[in-house]
Amino acid sequence: MTFIKTLIYKLLNKQISNIYDKRFDNYYDTPKGVFWNSKLSQDLRLNIILDKILKIAKSERFSIADIGCGYGRLYEIIKQRNLNGKVKYFGFDINQKLINFCKNNKDFENVEFAISTFPFKNTEYVVMSGTYNLTPTNNISLWEDYIIKNLTSNWKLVNKAMIFNCLIKEKKEISNALYYTELSWIKRICENNFCNPEIIKHNLLKDDITVILKK
Repeated sequence: MTFIKTLIYKLLNKQISNIYDKRFDNYYDTPKGVFWNSKLSQDLRLNIILDKILKIAKSERFSIADIGCGYGRLYEIIKQRNLNGKVKYFGFDINQKLINFCKNNKDFENVEFAISTFPFKNTEYVVMSGTYNLTPTNNISLWEDYIIKNLTSNWKLVNKAMIFNCLIKEKKEISNALYYTELSWIKRICENNFCNPEIIKHNLLKDDITVILKK
């Protein structure tokens, strides 16, 4: 990766973090605080990811790196489903306010949070829910390069599967700061850089897909 691209990606991270600063100040630890339309859509996406991991892992204990963890909603769901004894959870985000909130949350026990776009060590499952939807740029090619760079960095540290979701339309676009990809593009990127993807479509999430990449 060139020096210029590295600077551009750092700038994008800074811009994204600034957007989340303002949002979290206004809405705090709620779905709106991290740009979800509703608790239903936020939790449905996270449960789809978690259910897929449980199916792959079967009865085994496992570790999860949650990239773009926000205020830690995935771990809240893990606890609500009484899975915290089975799951070793690591949360990562580029926003310091969100990470500080998670670190100071007294309900979060035996978990780790840190500023990063990828885990610090190999982890069995790496997940990203909504992580690449919000974009500070209108340049689709630049944003797609950013997505591929981040997915590639995380793929290197996955032992079993990487799972992420994204918004889709028939034609790529950035609208109201949200990036929508094409199904054919995401399939091609996965096949060329990672593996043949499994793609899940839920009837309650009409503009959304979940992508599963297994090692």
